[in-house]
Amino acid sequence: MLAYKFRPASNIEFTLDILMNRRLYCADWSQLNDPMEGIYAYYTNERRTRISDIIKDIKSHKRGYKVCSLASSFQSHLMWSHYADGFNGFAIELDLPDDNQNIKRIKYRGVFAMLNLDQIENGDHAAREILFSKYKEWSYEEEIRILNNEPFYQLNNPVRRVIAGHRVSKILLETMKFVCDQKGITLCRLGIGDEGLDADSLDH
Repeated sequence: MLAYKFRPASNIEFTLDILMNRRLYCADWSQLNDPMEGIYAYYTNERRTRISDIIKDIKSHKRGYKVCSLASSFQSHLMWSHYADGFNGFAIELDLPDDNQNIKRIKYRGVFAMLNLDQIENGDHAAREILFSKYKEWSYEEEIRILNNEPFYQLNNPVRRVIAGHRVSKILLETMKFVCDQKGITLCRLGIGDEGLDADSLDH
């Protein structure tokens, strides 16, 4: 599946790390910008005498996961504004495996993730259900999420494209062009028109 990592012009070394080392940084989920991240409620139709043990197991497995958040499209004005420094940054196009159980599209829901403990196999199953969901106010992000146990997720496939925002400075664009040429990556420039956003290659 195609996914996009938006990066600002500031801290350009993090953008270069993705391109040069083919890896994505995964943050502790508790440090993400949604204060309701990882919060859940539960219910059960059975008498469960060991609810506290189940909750501890869920907490333990949640603690082991780190998160990398990506978008399923580069064609969102809000994403460019919020995560790419107001169109001064970049969107990095990646080709992620479709069959990796640690990579999924987010399910958007109410404020809390709701768990039916009668359908939960174990603590890890519950933790993944929680972390692969998010409050519906964030649905504009169309998030694709990677869950990982390590600080970096290594990309199996090369970076496909780098799309530069239309406000990227000339010197930064030239620098990015040099890097992309060295790595065999297509560099594009974002265009804004009546029909939305598009990306035109700078390779010709």
